[in-house]
Amino acid sequence: MSASDDEGQQDTRVKSEGRLRSLRRHWKQFRNEARDKSHWAAERLLDKRICIGITGLSGAGKSTLITSLIYQLSHPDQAQLPGFAPALNGRLLGAELHPALDTGLPLFEYPRCLEALTANPPRWPESTRDLSALELHVHLRGRRLGRDYRQKLILELRDYPGEWLMDLPLLQMDFATWCRHQRDLLDGASRADLAPGLLGELRGIAPEAVIEAGRLDSLWQNYRQFLRDCRSERKLSYLQPGRALLDNDEYGFFPLPALHHQTEQELRALPDDSVYKVLEARYRAYVEKKVAPFVETHFRHLDRQLVLVDLISTLFAGEEALEDMRKAFGHIADTFRYGSSGLLRKLWRPRIDRLIFAATKVDQVLAADHDALRQLLGQQLQQVFSGARHRGLPLYCEAIAAVRCSNESVRDGRRMLVGHGMDGRYLGFENAEIMGHLPQDQEWQHYTGGLPPQLRPPAGIGREGYLPHIRMDALLNLLLGDKV
Repeated sequence: MSASDDEGQQDTRVKSEGRLRSLRRHWKQFRNEARDKSHWAAERLLDKRICIGITGLSGAGKSTLITSLIYQLSHPDQAQLPGFAPALNGRLLGAELHPALDTGLPLFEYPRCLEALTANPPRWPESTRDLSALELHVHLRGRRLGRDYRQKLILELRDYPGEWLMDLPLLQMDFATWCRHQRDLLDGASRADLAPGLLGELRGIAPEAVIEAGRLDSLWQNYRQFLRDCRSERKLSYLQPGRALLDNDEYGFFPLPALHHQTEQELRALPDDSVYKVLEARYRAYVEKKVAPFVETHFRHLDRQLVLVDLISTLFAGEEALEDMRKAFGHIADTFRYGSSGLLRKLWRPRIDRLIFAATKVDQVLAADHDALRQLLGQQLQQVFSGARHRGLPLYCEAIAAVRCSNESVRDGRRMLVGHGMDGRYLGFENAEIMGHLPQDQEWQHYTGGLPPQLRPPAGIGREGYLPHIRMDALLNLLLGDKV
């Protein structure tokens, strides 16, 4: 038998083993779904339960948003929600917080987050770095056949770091494809001059080279720091592996930019101790042990997804940062299962029937700029979701402030924002007017004046009886309006 015949038989055997593993995985998944969902099937069928995923790109204020959402629904007498019909007409009676026991996830720490906002002096809640969940039982008053009655809508809120969201495209890429994709990103100006020594070293590594483990580990630690610098110094969004930004686990893989036109067969023939094969094994382990289980245990439950975006910081960081955010949107778009949920699909395989993007911290700019910010976010999303594969996806965008920290004032005939800085000092500031379109060429100079200052939460949130916000009622309408 020739060598080519041996290779053909080996390929056939590998493919058969792969199909068998896939069948086993799908059977296990089906069995788990049947067990997990049987107890709340009636609630889902009757639209009495809705599962909402909430995530946010770095610095978007996810913990604050969830805290504000719970507070607004739990305090209907104090909440200022004129755009949310159940609150306006008195149907919203309140809400109760419960642990999401069936998820196996830790409870979102609402009391701790609210304590931070109501402290003296107030402070922002700490960012979440892992999965959490909660159930919010929303009580509503209804009227049927001349009689009042009460109904309950269960909101299952699942919170996860936006950095994990950036890893979803890895499910559709093998290591070679990822390396080529990353090479194009690393050639961009925003990354290339941030760590030229490290990137030059990576470009000089041939896939067939044999490198000692100590040097690989050192390169990994340097690459992890490079990713963190991309986020902190350049406000970039599309960073992989995303978990490396949050923890110190040793995932140990990084891209090989020198991977060019090698065929699949040539790469497969490399020795097991080659740098390509070692990094490929680490990449595959990361996808199989971290990314895939997260998707299977989390996304398969979601009915709706909310993605929070710090668009203001990204915009003031410049053209490269905004383009990187658009690329991130584009690559995660195809990983969301979406479409209408029919009767059976509600039970066995829910699909995301609403995908909502919200620009946060709009209290950093004047009210006259809020609509322009929403338009700019909408244009970014239109570029990403305009393809035929996304037709029929109900996509929405908003501009909000989960907790409003500023007020407007007039000084010398000019409108400006006033609030307290993180050090407690009283500030009055102006910022560049937000353009409602993507800046072109010289228009980027419009945003060179610097990012608006970071403000601390307003004092007296607990004492005033309500939590000030901007357009949280509009966001609640997008999330729940058709259910209540």
